Amino acid sequence: MADVLAVRNEYRLQTWTEIIRECRESGLSNREFCAQRGIGEKTYYYWLRKVREATMASAPQLVRLVEAKEAQALRMIEIRYGEAELKLPEDVDLKAVAVLLNALRRHD
Repeated sequence: MADVLAVRNEYRLQTWTEIIRECRESGLSNREFCAQRGIGEKTYYYWLRKVREATMASAPQLVRLVEAKEAQALRMIEIRYGEAELKLPEDVDLKAVAVLLNALRRHD
């Protein structure tokens, strides 16, 4: 029974993630989008919180690295996700990295 509930909850989370994405891409306010789709605002915000919590629970950690030995050292950001490790320059576009990591996570 626990497996069935876990599958159901994952399905709902994926469904609401897509609904929230559609809302953001629609150009409408959350209220307008919910009214057009027949979704209660409280329900929308409940699932928005759930999606954010799920995302944060699996979010990679960003760790700033500083090389003290070299005056000209490039500041780096280290991203660890499971067994994988990625080091990037500090000025990397973090939004692009987040999009990439989310896409990779969906294909796990």
